[in-house]
Amino acid sequence: MGSPISIPLCYWYENGSNVPRDEFMPAKALENAFYKTLEEFPILAGYVKIDTDRKLYVEVNKDDLNMPVYTDTVCDLDYSDMHKFGFNIDRLPIGSSSKCGVPVSPGLFGKKIKTAYVHAVRFKDNGGVLVYASIMHCLFDGYGFTRLVNRWAEIARWMVQPQDAANKAPFPACEYIYDRAVPTSIRSSETTSLDSSMVKTLQSRNIISKCVTWLSPELRGQLLKRVIDATSYTCSFFHIPSKTMESIRDSVQRHAPPGIRYSINDVIIAYLTIVVAQAKKQANSDRISRRLASPFRTVFGQGKKSKPTGEFKANLSVSMHTRLSHPDAPKYLGNMSMGRDAMFPETLVYVEPTDEALSALALIIHEVVASSDEKVYSQLGYLAESKADNYLRMGFGTWTCKKKLLTSNHSRLGHYEVDFGAGIPSLVRHGPQVSTDVAYVMATNPKVGGYEIELKLAPEVAAKVVQNASWMKLVDKFEYYK
Repeated sequence: MGSPISIPLCYWYENGSNVPRDEFMPAKALENAFYKTLEEFPILAGYVKIDTDRKLYVEVNKDDLNMPVYTDTVCDLDYSDMHKFGFNIDRLPIGSSSKCGVPVSPGLFGKKIKTAYVHAVRFKDNGGVLVYASIMHCLFDGYGFTRLVNRWAEIARWMVQPQDAANKAPFPACEYIYDRAVPTSIRSSETTSLDSSMVKTLQSRNIISKCVTWLSPELRGQLLKRVIDATSYTCSFFHIPSKTMESIRDSVQRHAPPGIRYSINDVIIAYLTIVVAQAKKQANSDRISRRLASPFRTVFGQGKKSKPTGEFKANLSVSMHTRLSHPDAPKYLGNMSMGRDAMFPETLVYVEPTDEALSALALIIHEVVASSDEKVYSQLGYLAESKADNYLRMGFGTWTCKKKLLTSNHSRLGHYEVDFGAGIPSLVRHGPQVSTDVAYVMATNPKVGGYEIELKLAPEVAAKVVQNASWMKLVDKFEYYK
């Protein structure tokens, strides 16, 4: 555990005509259900501390709980206004929104890091509700996050039932656990092959990660908060119909080796890799052209040229909950994801996205994911914890790479099953991020169908993506905000 980065997600609920305004997601029920959920997962009420080896850990003291921040506020905007704003939470009035990409803000919430931050924003006349939840990523990954929020919603549904004791259903049993013995029981020093890029990251010297290990948890949080506030990116959202992606996948599949079956996610990430890699290259060429045209060039010189790597990296977030032999792994909600690097020669990404080109990339992605077995997870976990700054080095190694795309597939995680008693969300999107060059493959509301691709890119790169004609042909709906 190296840093207090979080998963921030926004669940948008629109009040339809079937639910009376005073019964739509009642505030008290949501809050009581949240604290009832904490009783099952007290790790969220722990203190983030640092041990003698300079590693972060969470300590729960039943006599001194560090309760998460839970806020419920009323906004004077109509829910329909958020449609006009593209559901950009930065357009909410001050006090109604949060840019807490890290669940840390000592100036607002006290001096200690909070492992979770929840904010329910109610729109005018209770016409809709935004549930913003930000939970520390090292404690829960996307798999665990969605199941935790669904458990919270399940308890809320039970609470809003009629209070007639004769008809009220029994309290729903919890099928999930948070037992650290699940991931640690399979961890060993047994060697296996790891990504060459990961080995290089762990072997290379990194002064920044060394320095950060000597910071307190609170200072690490403040540093990350400043990084988030200073990061400039454009959020782009592309909706692709299911039939379009299924057709592309079937076409690409014809070029797959015998015995290989590509998933739609394999093909989406392959396509995104080509589109983003080319957009980054075009944006960089424009930047160089401006520098060469600058009159300051003759005075200060051209500056140090970056050494080409010859490769483009797609970092794949692979969930291990259903890949491990431990019988309780699917029920465990703690973070059991690992980042795997799919490395592509530049000759494969700076090309037209033909079926053959997409198949070449999809094959690399497929093989990296398929090789993410228990031995790799065990070895990576062992190495990550062998030195205080290894977690940080992994993060910095990925973030500081210029030719990269961080990817995560949320299309099967159950975001659109989170029903607090008034129906599922109309829209689910991520909140502020600590890094650019991020792509999420999201599901959509069942009434809409298809896939929504969230891209968080530098503004000049995002502009080049929209200019990519082959990519935009796949898209039937597009929106963005800065």
